[in-house]
Amino acid sequence: MQSKLNKITAKNELLFSVLPYLIFFAGSFIYFGFFVDYIFFYQEKSALFISSFDFLVENLHQPGGILLYLGKFFSTFFYYPLAGAMIVSAVLTLIILTISKIINFLTGKSGTVFPFTIGIIFFYLQTDYRFLLINSLGVLLQLAFFYLAVRYIMLLRGWMPVIFTPFLYFVTGGFVWLYCLMLACYLVFNKENRGWVKIAILVTLMLITLYISKQFLFFQTEKTLLTFPFSALNTGSQSLLFLVVSVILSILPLLAGIKFRMPDKIGVSGLVIDLITTTILAISLFIIGFQRFDLKMKQYFHVEKLFYQHKFDELIAYNTANPSSNSLTIFLNNIALCESGQLNDLLFHFRQSPDGKTLFLKWEMVEEVLKRGGYFYYTIGMVNEAHRWAFENMVMKGQSPEGLKMLIRTELINGNYKMASKYIALLKNTLFYNHEAVAFEKLLFDDNAINADKELGEKRHNRIETDFFSITDDPFGNIDRSLASDSLNKMAFEYKLAFMLLKKDYKAIAHELPNFERFGFKKLPLNIEEVAVALPSLKMGKLPDLGPITINKNTEQQWRQYLAIFKQYGNNANAAEPELKRQFGNTFWYYVFYR
Repeated sequence: MQSKLNKITAKNELLFSVLPYLIFFAGSFIYFGFFVDYIFFYQEKSALFISSFDFLVENLHQPGGILLYLGKFFSTFFYYPLAGAMIVSAVLTLIILTISKIINFLTGKSGTVFPFTIGIIFFYLQTDYRFLLINSLGVLLQLAFFYLAVRYIMLLRGWMPVIFTPFLYFVTGGFVWLYCLMLACYLVFNKENRGWVKIAILVTLMLITLYISKQFLFFQTEKTLLTFPFSALNTGSQSLLFLVVSVILSILPLLAGIKFRMPDKIGVSGLVIDLITTTILAISLFIIGFQRFDLKMKQYFHVEKLFYQHKFDELIAYNTANPSSNSLTIFLNNIALCESGQLNDLLFHFRQSPDGKTLFLKWEMVEEVLKRGGYFYYTIGMVNEAHRWAFENMVMKGQSPEGLKMLIRTELINGNYKMASKYIALLKNTLFYNHEAVAFEKLLFDDNAINADKELGEKRHNRIETDFFSITDDPFGNIDRSLASDSLNKMAFEYKLAFMLLKKDYKAIAHELPNFERFGFKKLPLNIEEVAVALPSLKMGKLPDLGPITINKNTEQQWRQYLAIFKQYGNNANAAEPELKRQFGNTFWYYVFYR
């Protein structure tokens, strides 16, 4: 009977000791997989893992390249958010488990509070979409190698952990300093195995390794050799917190030696500690998850996902239901409007920037701009300029799925089939984009097939044939130059009109009204009609001859209603504003008066 009770007690103790790990993993998985899946979308679209020997060699040009290679490999599975949640949650849980194992080996006692505190901090860090997996993975590898080193140090005669360090530096780069400090702290208290001698050898060995790396192997700067692949950009502006927790981990052997004794009167059992830890853990995950959830980011990356999938109508409907003030969101939305022929019908249904920043992006060597700005040029037919943006982004930030696909599209449109085939070969060696590569491959060296393709055929037909120097700081000027080269580029014309609307340039719009028939318009876009019917009231002269195009009677009636409301409030703009916004908030008229 007693033995059965002992077995039951042992099982319960085992269950409750494992419970905190299960709660942490489950909570992390649910949060990352179902609430902040946009993190995985961003990171998966920011890099590209190519399963080729050449790609592996590319990542061996500096210490830490293998860690970067592993990070890209795991990140490619972020294509599926639940797989991403599984990977991230597993890495974070393994960090906690490894710290616990180290503490247990060094002290003979199981630690729970410290490991899970570190785990919570890494969970907090990982909730930033810019905090890359390589940071957590780099720390995990140092902890794991340290544990193996001290756990089997006698088996390896005590010197192998020191001799092994240069190899670990080659694999993980700047993250190795965490391992070095942990090993040094451990050796300080390991006097029987000549710890101080080993520390001196360790320091000497690493100095020699750095010298050889700089002079003969990698030819990188001192800063790169010391820190890569760690970067402030890869931590989401959380580098200080990440460095602090890394320093704390580096002195773990010292911290493990500090003993805290509780008074006997308030002593608590391990079971109670596990229950308290589990409860605090669950509450902490909930609070941090709730506080770090970014609805605006989630909405933006959902828009970007629809954009890449060319689901333009769905994208526009989503932004209509979820109004945004994010300029990048509206920038992509305006491209979707133009691609679907609605730019100057629905322009003021969305919050526009009067300076045109929501229509086009000026050249900046910033990832968020460089990665997306070329899509505007792709839409208006400046294919070479779109190619340049995609290529520069690849040079600056490395290959990415959408960037590589843009390079393929532009090369196919321009008939540069040999170069397109090289990019397609890269895309074919990916895990989740090879089917798209196969589709592109079928278009190679086949002008008829490209001309028949719904997207590429239209872009080839509308591309700007005449070369000219584009001015990256003057997108509107580029539109004018493109129209001078190709006077019938309808999408470029639509963007020109949209910018005129934002600048409230009635004269210029009135001047363009007779040209609509030439561009193939059967009727005026709604926002242009709103300008046309208002011209007499704005004392801009009579409506010019529109040829067979006529003004919609409903638009004229709406303008009369607008003026009637304005007069109803005694021509007082401030008094009339609430009612005008309610009825006409998405019109050019309201924009002119109140924006």
